[in-house]
Amino acid sequence: MRSVTLALAALAAMALSTPAAAEPGDMLIKIRGGYVLRTGSSVVTVDVGGTPVSAKAKAAPGGEASLTFFMTDHLATELTLGGAPYDIKDRSGKTLVSAGLITPTAMLQYHLMPASKQFRPYVGVGLSYANFYSEKAGEVLTNRVVTPGISYSADIKGGLAPVAQVGADIAINEQLYINIDAKYLGANSKLTLDQGGTSQTVSHRMRSIIMGAGVGFRF
Repeated sequence: MRSVTLALAALAAMALSTPAAAEPGDMLIKIRGGYVLRTGSSVVTVDVGGTPVSAKAKAAPGGEASLTFFMTDHLATELTLGGAPYDIKDRSGKTLVSAGLITPTAMLQYHLMPASKQFRPYVGVGLSYANFYSEKAGEVLTNRVVTPGISYSADIKGGLAPVAQVGADIAINEQLYINIDAKYLGANSKLTLDQGGTSQTVSHRMRSIIMGAGVGFRF
């Protein structure tokens, strides 16, 4: 039994010393799929046809592509482009506003383990820009038309936001590895609804946790 334990320990040590995904000067490309939690987003209350309506952003699937450049054995910069649907719904599940959200992000990372290790956890901080597009009024608005022919529209303005990151790279071989990653995005936005020429704007706090997993390639 003791010999088996020693053999397993030796194998584990060999695995952890396998050359991992990056050394100074290396560039890494990562592709991740994931899920975006909106649990920290604020509830917005708007007037729709004379009735106050409360709604909140909902969780959604998303994806990211990133480019990482290692400046030293431990320090790296990462540029990420992420995207996900952004739907604000009322308590019954009906949509107030739907949109797409793109979040280009610049990160400074610190990798805790040297490049010689197979498992390399990291932490990072940086800035992201919340960019909304294709905003569309949902059925909460369009089903409450008071006057025939009235039109509804929606607009969401994002901006810069701080980001915190934690993740890990797990080497499969010299070029290929698995990546797991989680980010906290602390963004704010302005939601504007136009109802037949009458506009109202409310502040919307966007607190999101972006969780992802994927593969990476070293160049």
